[in-house]
Amino acid sequence: MRLQFGVHAPIHGIYGYRDFLELAVLADELGFDWLTVGDHFFLPAREYLMIGADPSKPNKLDAWSVLAAVAARTERIKVGTRVSPIPFYLPARLAKIVATVDVISGGRVIFGVGAGRFKGEAVAYGVGWWSHRERIERMLEGLEIILDLWLKDRVTFKGKYYQVLNAPLWPKPIQKPHPPIWFGGSSDAIVEAAVKYGEGIFPVADMPLEKLKELLQRIRRVEKRFSRDKPVALAPAITPYGLGDKSEWIRRIEQHAEAGAEIILLDFTVKRALPPREAQNLLREFAREVFPSFR
Repeated sequence: MRLQFGVHAPIHGIYGYRDFLELAVLADELGFDWLTVGDHFFLPAREYLMIGADPSKPNKLDAWSVLAAVAARTERIKVGTRVSPIPFYLPARLAKIVATVDVISGGRVIFGVGAGRFKGEAVAYGVGWWSHRERIERMLEGLEIILDLWLKDRVTFKGKYYQVLNAPLWPKPIQKPHPPIWFGGSSDAIVEAAVKYGEGIFPVADMPLEKLKELLQRIRRVEKRFSRDKPVALAPAITPYGLGDKSEWIRRIEQHAEAGAEIILLDFTVKRALPPREAQNLLREFAREVFPSFR
């Protein structure tokens, strides 16, 4: 059973830039395959209270800025967002940002995309908030522009929500034809988008195994409808603490693999804040005790 493993790292709460950077560099050195971060202006108060941080000062580092910094300090680990809400960006600008980080990393970017989850941050930062259907439409139209800019010399696009006029984008991403696209969520609209455009799906953290299996079944049905050859991959995230010994870790990972997981992320952003040094020690223990069983 061959699996890939990743770390979904905090860039808020008690994790400042140096704490995040140390965790990211260690994950690269230990042989983790992926490093992802959340892409938000700030998070709802409950997210800070849950990890013991101050909701009156909702700190959150910029996702693509810290990924650019990590890309310059690491050698092999893939870096990306879980996920970037395209409706919160000017799509052409996001295309430039992601392409730049792909160049800095030497072709290691994972482009996680979504439609946006939290109304509060969107309204506070003036980007607007729309129905789920319209956010999906904006996500897909924005993605069309991003892909065109990555793949073509010049792009003119006049859509319902966005437009560009004879726009160039150079340098192109290192990865060809473009960085892999991953979608966050599990709605029918997200499943269909992943089948049409994507490499895989990021389900919510700690999704119950039965729901993960149900999600995989829905994906496979849509794949048949679109006659897709390469299956959409699943990268569930699990909380990395409170499991006990090595055998419990391995059992839980085997269960996720049997439910369809190809990549498993250790999510340090939910339930409680693990101090940076403890998080580093947990990564070392996981790599030592668990990797040999799945590689």
